[in-house]
Amino acid sequence: MLFRSWTRGFVFILCLGLMPAICLAAYQHQGEQDAGVFVFVYPDKAGTKLDSCNLCHSGGQYVDSKGKTVNLGSCQWCHYTYGYDKHGDIQETLNPYGSDYLASGRSSEALRVIESLDSDKDGYPNKVEIAAVRFPGDPNDDPSKVNAPYRVFSRENLEKLPLRNQFMVMNASKSTDFYAEYTGVSMEYLLKQIVRVLPSATDIKVSAPDGFSQFHPLELVPDPLLYQVYGTYPKASYYYDQVADIAKNPDGWADYSAPSCAGRLDGDIIVNDKPLRMLLAFKRDGEYLTTGVLTPDNKLDGEGPFRVVPPQKEPGPPDQRSTATNQNVDWPYAANADHNAGFSTRSATIIKVEPLPPGTTDINTLEAGWDFVDKDKIVFYGAIDPSSTIKEKFNELITVIESLDAKVFKNQFLKSQLRLNVRNAKWFFAADQRKHAVNIVKGDILPRVDGCKLKGKSDANDWITDCNVQNQVYWAGNEILVLLDIH
Repeated sequence: MLFRSWTRGFVFILCLGLMPAICLAAYQHQGEQDAGVFVFVYPDKAGTKLDSCNLCHSGGQYVDSKGKTVNLGSCQWCHYTYGYDKHGDIQETLNPYGSDYLASGRSSEALRVIESLDSDKDGYPNKVEIAAVRFPGDPNDDPSKVNAPYRVFSRENLEKLPLRNQFMVMNASKSTDFYAEYTGVSMEYLLKQIVRVLPSATDIKVSAPDGFSQFHPLELVPDPLLYQVYGTYPKASYYYDQVADIAKNPDGWADYSAPSCAGRLDGDIIVNDKPLRMLLAFKRDGEYLTTGVLTPDNKLDGEGPFRVVPPQKEPGPPDQRSTATNQNVDWPYAANADHNAGFSTRSATIIKVEPLPPGTTDINTLEAGWDFVDKDKIVFYGAIDPSSTIKEKFNELITVIESLDAKVFKNQFLKSQLRLNVRNAKWFFAADQRKHAVNIVKGDILPRVDGCKLKGKSDANDWITDCNVQNQVYWAGNEILVLLDIH
């Protein structure tokens, strides 16, 4: 853990001036100087959501050949705009904060110079947004927003759900291809039945602590680089070639050592118990996925505890590595082949369901990193049912009120009354009477603790006289109110 803790703030890179996949520290591209610069200036922000490509880069969209608008996350927008061969203009991927940073010299001094600017023109200076862990380059993210609804799951939680076993090929571009049987939960089932995404949800972004992230639309889209969450994937054939087999040929590129490969012949149709779907997997060939760790050269080793595994959209053989000098083989490297392994997130700890509900922002991802890897946990947040989060926030507010010294209240009875009001709101919420819960928060809780927020000092209607305590209770109540408004 010591090595992980030291590296955590440095393995995410800001991607400025790099190749796009480059947002991924595990790939060791040039440019990590930007992450180091940011963490040097703001050491307390290491490992937070600001310690990522999204700090300086934005996503984008394009219209495909069928006239459909395709939205891409920041990493994939870099792939599309800048290209693996750097043919594009990296500045086209920058958000306003990234542009200001570049224009000011791309250094620690540049970060200080632009602190007073409001890069995204949302009314908050960059310094204020960074202090509040809000993106200074995103006008939709500011200190007035509350954290989006979230749910945390352990591996033990997921093992109680309906599981699937899927035997399939993992086709990579540069590394060894392999066949494996993954065990896990259908992402569609998990999102619809357990997490319960909102009707407004359109896509997910899956992230790992090493900085790798992948964007997946919920529905099928024609773009071959985008793997959908909902629906089934086509059946595939089993491809075997002795020349490709690393056990038969030292220059091979495919691993056939999985137990489920035994007895299969080239050309056999692969039959699984259920149709292929995108999986949140936690086992491979019957064993728990190897826990992911960072090697001394900042490369991710291992897959677990969770890996988001998309099958091939266009089934094909494990082709030769792109870096191999000998392409005179039956399955030479094909740039247009379906290399699904490269779109499969190892050691996934965060799944963001987009778009975020109004009034909310990204959760602070500081805890959802290597600590989650060690504890076999994963968090879903964003456009999901807020009920679990609201219940948690009510309990937290009740605990805060119970811990307060009675001296911060105007009289000894008001502490009990405020606690009762919160409990009443919680009861109505639990009874599925959300409107009544909202009315209590709006009429019986917030007006009793809003003087310091509105006037800078406690007023006649306030029950709490200490502004520090009052603000704490007010903003906790306001967070509940925003979450209650999500449908």
